[in-house]
Amino acid sequence: MKTSPRQRILQVAKQRFYEEGFHHTGINQLIKEADTAKASFYDHFPSKEALGIQVVRSFGRDILVWFRQILRRSRDPEGFVKAFSRAVHMQTQSEISYYQGCPIAVFSCQFPIGKEPFSQEFRSIAAKWEKTIIDQLERWKALGKLAPGLDTRALALDIINIYEGCLVNWRITGSKEYIDRMEKLLGQLLVAGTSDF
Repeated sequence: MKTSPRQRILQVAKQRFYEEGFHHTGINQLIKEADTAKASFYDHFPSKEALGIQVVRSFGRDILVWFRQILRRSRDPEGFVKAFSRAVHMQTQSEISYYQGCPIAVFSCQFPIGKEPFSQEFRSIAAKWEKTIIDQLERWKALGKLAPGLDTRALALDIINIYEGCLVNWRITGSKEYIDRMEKLLGQLLVAGTSDF
């Protein structure tokens, strides 16, 4: 069964914006690759910017689901570090997909800081990631798997910083050493039970 024009446009846009960039992808290219009519495009997305916002939201949901799956399968902080690192390694080593790092980070770097409405979407996504990680850290803290006085928000921010920083540096240099360091840094952070190294 063929997917709807809206879904096809969104899927093609996700791929093209990720691989080629928002500003280097034209509406006509998207229409052609999505096998839809120009009028259909504008029925679903009044502008390229409106499509871009939907792409950002879709990437944000994808990553949130990915984070949640890893967190739910992790019985403790050490299990999370191993599962999370393994998942990132799989993404960066995949020959099947074209992976350039976190799609939100890749997309956000294409716009000046404060460029609305994109900046608001990026902030909203980051807040959801923080909450998801904080909630899990609080559960582990309640189970005695993390120190009772731990600042879970600070720790969640550090986890995100390490993840994004390692991916950006891997992307810049092409060196897997940054990905390897991610596991060590996260392990030190969570085993120490504090966000203050």
